[in-house]
Amino acid sequence: MKKVALSAIVALAVSASAASAADLGAKMVTKAPPAPAPIWDIAFGGVVTTDYNFRGVSQSNRGASGGAYFEPQLMTSIGTFYVGLAAYAIDWPFNLGFTSPSAEVDMYGGWRNTWGAFSLDLGAINYHYPKEQDTGVTGQSDFYELYAKAAYAITPDLTVGGNVFWTPDLLHYSETFFRTNGTSTKAPATYASGTLKWVTPFNYNGLGAFISGEVGHWWIDDTGFIALGFLNPSYTYFNAGLGLTYKALTLDLRYHGTDLSTAECASFLLAGTNSSNSWCNDAYIASIKFDTSLNALK
Repeated sequence: MKKVALSAIVALAVSASAASAADLGAKMVTKAPPAPAPIWDIAFGGVVTTDYNFRGVSQSNRGASGGAYFEPQLMTSIGTFYVGLAAYAIDWPFNLGFTSPSAEVDMYGGWRNTWGAFSLDLGAINYHYPKEQDTGVTGQSDFYELYAKAAYAITPDLTVGGNVFWTPDLLHYSETFFRTNGTSTKAPATYASGTLKWVTPFNYNGLGAFISGEVGHWWIDDTGFIALGFLNPSYTYFNAGLGLTYKALTLDLRYHGTDLSTAECASFLLAGTNSSNSWCNDAYIASIKFDTSLNALK
């Protein structure tokens, strides 16, 4: 009996030693440390559209347009800092109040961050119109805007947002007023809008879909406009549409509209009594967009 008990004790000791050795061996196996999170990235993309529409007003004479952007980003513990350069083909109405630049070149920069479901983006953008032709009424149309964009994800698929853009002198209208009215009146303007986006449950072999829209109003100081005999150029803008996504590609089908009458549109374009234009008419626009980044390609 003593021999049996002794044998059992020895067996348990051997088992315990083997288990301890196995545990020790497992602990000695080391894993490679995780790769550090990237601190920089470069986002880039492009678009081809049936009409380059900016807040309800065509920038490409109701014709097709294309554009591209390039955005270096620096990720820090307090958010992402970014600068960017974008360019779009435009076709302004030279026979109206505007000049006829070769393109629109946007230079922008700012900071963005996310706290849980809430995100905030603060920055500035400068709209540059190279090689403008002087109409004798307007000169340089370049202007800049300061902006704030906020968004809140009610659910992972439903997001609401709000945007505010402000400029001290829309489209450099002060030069227009100075030339025609002998004053230096500027046209400060504020655009504010609300947005909604719902990512639908639809998913077929990587193909997804979303529905989104925006409603905004552009408050434009009408002091100089009225002094020149124009109508109040302020107006309300909206868009609504469907997007189909596949990896970095998006097909966007969207309806754009404003509450501008033909005469009010002519006033906004500094076209005087020219009411034959359709630049502010409601429009259905289709766009194909490509958006990605260097880190996403790795």
